[in-house]
Amino acid sequence: MAAAGGHIQRLRDEATCSICLDYFKDPVTIPECGHNFCRSCLIQCWGESEAEASCPQCRERVQRRSLVSNRQLANMVEIAQNLSLQEGKEEGGKGGVCEDHQEPLKLFCKEDEAPICLVCDRSKEHKHHEVIPLKEAFQEYKGEICRHLEILRKEREEILAYQAALEKESKDLLKLTETERLKAVEKFRELRQFLEEQEKRLLTHMEEVEKEIAGRRDEQLARLSRKLSSLERIIQEMEEKSQQPASELLQDVRRTLQR
Repeated sequence: MAAAGGHIQRLRDEATCSICLDYFKDPVTIPECGHNFCRSCLIQCWGESEAEASCPQCRERVQRRSLVSNRQLANMVEIAQNLSLQEGKEEGGKGGVCEDHQEPLKLFCKEDEAPICLVCDRSKEHKHHEVIPLKEAFQEYKGEICRHLEILRKEREEILAYQAALEKESKDLLKLTETERLKAVEKFRELRQFLEEQEKRLLTHMEEVEKEIAGRRDEQLARLSRKLSSLERIIQEMEEKSQQPASELLQDVRRTLQR
């Protein structure tokens, strides 16, 4: 199995462009030196100039128009991709397969925080990134997740305990409030009853006082009326007496004045 894996790896290396470090796409050969590259990689590397260019690998001067499509290499690339896909399927849940290169995801890029394959690791995108084995990253992040999980569980327990205490406190306060409300209702009911009784007593007393005042008034008015009648009679008699002749006026004058 190890030998087969080594052959597959060498096949991958042969099917990889030295410019983009990815599988060849539309591979072409430089006739002057025999090196192979992606057509688009060479065009991008050489730029727009129509002058002579050099091989990106060996720097030999070449003619831009002399590029030859390498169909045999394209077929080899397809075989390498299929072998990588098959290897990825056999590894199953170990890490999955790279969507871009159909390679097993055996590495982990810390900068991008994502699993990558060996081809991704050799690419420019991850050239200066810190890359570690996927298993190592799995253990590292699993431990970190477990620690965070423990913290979150503890926080959840604290929140649940606080929630339970808050609900109990609220329940106790509501119960106490209901008790005080019933007490207040009873106190005010008693107070209303007391005030109603006091009102009745006061009104009854005031009626009695009014009757007493009215009785005294009537009694005094009757007495004054009798006295006034007596005075009117005496005044009339004395007025008549004052009109009498001297002989008659002087008769019983003392008794008249004493009335």
